[in-house]
Amino acid sequence: MKNITKILVISSKGGVGKSTISMQIATPYLYVHNDKQPIRYYEFDDENQDYLSFGASALSLRQSVKTSNDFLREEITQIFSKNESVCVDIGGNKTTTLVLKAFRDSGMIHLVDLVIIPLLDGEQDGINASIVYNTLKHLNPDIKVLFILNKVRDIENIEYQFENYFGDPRGIFNEKYALKTYLSKEDFGNYALLLENDVIKYSRRFGLTIYEIAKQQRDFITLLKNNAKLGSTSTPPDEKEIKLLSFKNYMDNSSKEYYNDVIIPIFKKIDKILDQ
Repeated sequence: MKNITKILVISSKGGVGKSTISMQIATPYLYVHNDKQPIRYYEFDDENQDYLSFGASALSLRQSVKTSNDFLREEITQIFSKNESVCVDIGGNKTTTLVLKAFRDSGMIHLVDLVIIPLLDGEQDGINASIVYNTLKHLNPDIKVLFILNKVRDIENIEYQFENYFGDPRGIFNEKYALKTYLSKEDFGNYALLLENDVIKYSRRFGLTIYEIAKQQRDFITLLKNNAKLGSTSTPPDEKEIKLLSFKNYMDNSSKEYYNDVIIPIFKKIDKILDQ
């Protein structure tokens, strides 16, 4: 059964992982809840088209939307008036301001089911995230928000890496810029951890999401053995192909682990927030 859900991924700061989280988290989540049928994906950005890195992905129907036009409000209304799941990846800086204004003027901000705000561990990341959060809550006090702390290095000491979210655990630095200062008690608990891992980078090289790599049924070991056996015949083995198969086997195992250990818990967190 399809579950129609509309998700925004937004931060006014560039380089925090909006497109990564849109393609690696939001899109697979929506795909799974859409009877595993492709969902609509829109990237609102006049400067970048990061979705092109996932050219081989079959999870979404992707397109770019220009924000420097006079019909942005109408385009957003058209997108959100349809009865279909959608992921919207909103670029940073001026783009954030323009798109949020269009969401306000169109009233479509009230049709958004979830907003995901990514952030890294820098001070400015926390400041920008708090500004976006406060703006969203001003536009729609009931809007549901998930913060994804990106490129987590050590789960056990997460408070030390992300002081910009939790505040300084040492009690040394001023916490006026920590997100916990601005969040409601309920929203403060709405965070998830995206661990730093090479599978994020290399899945892009293959043009696929981690979800798709994890779900594929490929026997790379048999292919590896068959290729290596060619060395005992008149045809020499293809060294480059052996290296590629070895790497694909690594990606297959690593993606399955990452999907189970990192992505599924985020899916469950999204379910919990949407059910609130």
